[in-house]
Amino acid sequence: MFIANGLETGGYIARYLSSKDPYIWSRYTAQSVALIFAPAFFMAAIYYLLGEITVIWGIRHSRFKPWAYTKIFVSLDVICIWIQAAGGGAAAGASNTDGGNPQIDIGIMIGGLGFQVAATILFMLFCLDYYIRVQKNHRLDGSDPSFAPNWELNNIESDEQGSTILGDAPAKFAHIRNAKKTKVFLFAVAVAVILVFVRSVYRVVEMAYGWDGYLMIEEGYFLVLDALMVALASWITFIFHPRIFLGKINISAEQKEALGTRESNGSNREKKKRFIIF
Repeated sequence: MFIANGLETGGYIARYLSSKDPYIWSRYTAQSVALIFAPAFFMAAIYYLLGEITVIWGIRHSRFKPWAYTKIFVSLDVICIWIQAAGGGAAAGASNTDGGNPQIDIGIMIGGLGFQVAATILFMLFCLDYYIRVQKNHRLDGSDPSFAPNWELNNIESDEQGSTILGDAPAKFAHIRNAKKTKVFLFAVAVAVILVFVRSVYRVVEMAYGWDGYLMIEEGYFLVLDALMVALASWITFIFHPRIFLGKINISAEQKEALGTRESNGSNREKKKRFIIF
């Protein structure tokens, strides 16, 4: 979040300087590139939350291990940044070359933005899938073993009383799951993701028209579909900070505790660790 807001601040400083002399191409590209990069870092912070949520509500409902979500989506985010950086650097380099045409490298930046949109859609689908699986299992009172993911199917078992299921929602997080403020927090995060998604889609369309396109020139579209979207998302994540609502959770440690060795029937038994992904 610090990097994202830093890029936003730098981008708007460059945008202000560019407004003083719009013919200085370096300032124009600097503000465009900085403001395009920022949401990628913003989403990286959001991606980490899905791992925390699966730990709190039970990893047995998840398609992947909690830590895998962070690895997958942050990796996709890094790819987005690399592609956008390559396009931005090429455009800036072309602007400093006599007879250079920055327009020819705009396709690279569009590719990076499009990849970011696709990654966000995938993230939202995984969140929705996890929510549906948790809700359905709750309606079945946790009695349906089919919710055990394939990568941990052999490790899901109940004790003699059938009261404890490995990978189910830990009792120590019950106060978080049952708190009304947690539901408000999750709704706020969902709104923030949608806001950033709207902004990313707008940026793809904007860049498709080119550096001198209609959407790039018209300030009103930018202020509403970019500046306002990111500003609202930033304030939402600032007000609804995860540390306040979820506390400090070590995903890696909680994952090992949930899927590692546990005591059952008075003896220690080492659980199999057959993981296909991460």
